[in-house]
Amino acid sequence: MLEKFEKSLLLCPSQYSLHGSLKNVLKCISNQIYDLDIRHFAGRFDLDIHTQVFRFPFNIRTRWENYFLSKLNKRFTDYFRSLKPDLVIVYNSEFLTPETCKLIKQTSKLIFFLGDSPFYTTGNNNNLSILKYADLILTPDTFWNKQLNTMGLSNTAFFIPGINTEQYFELGNDSISEGVPVSEVLYVGASYVTSWGYKKALFMNQFADYNLQIFGSKHWKKWFNDFPKLKDKFTECDYIPVDRLNAMINRSKIMPVDGNPGILNGFHLRLFEALGAGALPVVEYRCDVEHELFKGCKSMVPLVRDYRKAGDIAGYYLKNENERKELIRELKDYIIRQYSPEKNTGKILDCL
Repeated sequence: MLEKFEKSLLLCPSQYSLHGSLKNVLKCISNQIYDLDIRHFAGRFDLDIHTQVFRFPFNIRTRWENYFLSKLNKRFTDYFRSLKPDLVIVYNSEFLTPETCKLIKQTSKLIFFLGDSPFYTTGNNNNLSILKYADLILTPDTFWNKQLNTMGLSNTAFFIPGINTEQYFELGNDSISEGVPVSEVLYVGASYVTSWGYKKALFMNQFADYNLQIFGSKHWKKWFNDFPKLKDKFTECDYIPVDRLNAMINRSKIMPVDGNPGILNGFHLRLFEALGAGALPVVEYRCDVEHELFKGCKSMVPLVRDYRKAGDIAGYYLKNENERKELIRELKDYIIRQYSPEKNTGKILDCL
């Protein structure tokens, strides 16, 4: 095994549960750990514009992106030069440009963890071009690895970050505020005005006959004419703090986990948050869940191979409470044991 790195830097928004999972890995691999959300180098005004700039004509959008990325990367490179880390782990692209990644590579190991597909994710046109500077590319989707390998990027590995048990864990009823909603089926997540939004609404409509609660962006409303049962199940909201979301999952029994069209073989990491907080994830089928994630586990998470059967799957576990709780315990124990920070550290070091 390689010796520990002296300094490591994690680029990942702190509100993501993935942040804690990756940081726990770094605790095993590095003597000093620093983390940074590169968005802190941009003002609120700039961030709001950047989320909407795709609506503008191409020439305006290009000028804006050049300004925005140059500003963030200049601030980051100053920070990087002063810190001088030996290892940098980046979630997705975090607005980095190829020039910045080339600079990092001169003195540091560079690892990317791709939570979203670099082929289908908008927001940074450098998503793919920066990966050629990586020492290692970690993904939770084996098909993304095949796509990257075809492009000549062979330094890929299927990687499961595990459950962040410091943020998502089971609570006693007496420690949960009465203001936290109680639900049989809980879904928390944004929707879209494109066909991605229709697909998501179609999936959630399968659970509409239960005590379903949906918390998410205003774009859900676009689909209520197609799926009127969802209207009274919906609460519009933006970001939900982690401690409240953990309590909300604790007060639910089933958590549907869909896959956006960019997820081809893999799965959404919400699966881990649900298990951590004691809800049973009912997961849209992806082959990595069956053949990679739970390979070797005697139990299997409920998989939805046909949307029309999703409601029946949820109904079965709502009627069989003891079986639901036992399945959660088995799946959770397996994930914690199989994808511990120590095992994940070993995998990263072996790959490097």
